[in-house]
Amino acid sequence: MLERVDPLDDANLKALIEKHSSQPAVSIDEYVRTRKIELGKHVTEHKLIYLDTRYWIILVEVFLGRLRDPSSMRLLDYFLLQARNHEIICPISESVFIEMLKQQDLRTRRKTAELIDELSSGITLASEPTRIGTEIAHFFSSQDKRSSVYPLKWLIWSKLSHVFGDMYPRNTGLSPDLELIMQKVMFDQIWECSLTEVVDMIGDKKAPVFDLKDLALEANEAIAKVSDKFQSYKQVFEQELAGSLNSYFPVAQKILEDIFERGGYIMPVQPSRKAGIANLSPTLHIHALCHASVRWDKKRKLKGNDFYDFHHAAAAIPYCDVFLTENPLRALLEQNHLKINQDFRCRIISSVSEAVNFLEKV
Repeated sequence: MLERVDPLDDANLKALIEKHSSQPAVSIDEYVRTRKIELGKHVTEHKLIYLDTRYWIILVEVFLGRLRDPSSMRLLDYFLLQARNHEIICPISESVFIEMLKQQDLRTRRKTAELIDELSSGITLASEPTRIGTEIAHFFSSQDKRSSVYPLKWLIWSKLSHVFGDMYPRNTGLSPDLELIMQKVMFDQIWECSLTEVVDMIGDKKAPVFDLKDLALEANEAIAKVSDKFQSYKQVFEQELAGSLNSYFPVAQKILEDIFERGGYIMPVQPSRKAGIANLSPTLHIHALCHASVRWDKKRKLKGNDFYDFHHAAAAIPYCDVFLTENPLRALLEQNHLKINQDFRCRIISSVSEAVNFLEKV
């Protein structure tokens, strides 16, 4: 188990300064990567269960004594027991964090953060842009048969306080040596902060609210204009895929340039469904499948919350053992033509009672 230390403890701060002063050859990027690999090894030793926001709300309502549903109470008991026994981790993503901030009642928001701290062991998936960049870099690096790479599942985790990306000071005006020490010390201190501490720092400030209704309306109008041009789901998926890849083309280009600068060589990759997008970027793959499925179902319209749902799916399905979500998203994901079960081994569950029965048996 990774032990948590108090980031504000004077003795700990002194120890961090001494530690990093003695390692001037280790860059901040190398140090951050080392911490993440250490974390990734720890995380993947556990059963990983991803809860979308609805399930966090249910558990918090039980936690606060507001909900007495027997199945929900059993589910919370299961999670608390297994988390305290270090058997499971319930990681979050930035989507869960953003939706948590929608809670206007500060007591409920803080209790949600406390429960997430306990069940997640302080773990989050890396922010989506970082995760996609890591996936693409890992895919191309793994094509260089002369070098070895760490498993992708070790590289896409972070701590709750870094849910939106790596946090450390830049361009401080200090000398390079002092700035490097400060960067590592500050990274370590923020790394150890809990989500509850982050929520306390936010305090009663008005949290940003991301209303995606207008975005959904614009998307539906754009979809309607081209809906008659596609004769198959495959065509819709390929267009969604092309759009996703195009948005990350500069990232892929930079990664390839870095590999070649280091003297790496990448064998040409033969295009196929299995060796293509699902391996290049599992996150983009899930997004493309979800959006294509909605577009192909001409009776269905995108809603604002669908964007959050698709982000949850893209975080959970490639990297977790179980995904607790709602019926509409599960029905979408389990359509035969999406073939998600062929590419990923995540069990999708859409009711509290089903979750209790499945998890207690496992």
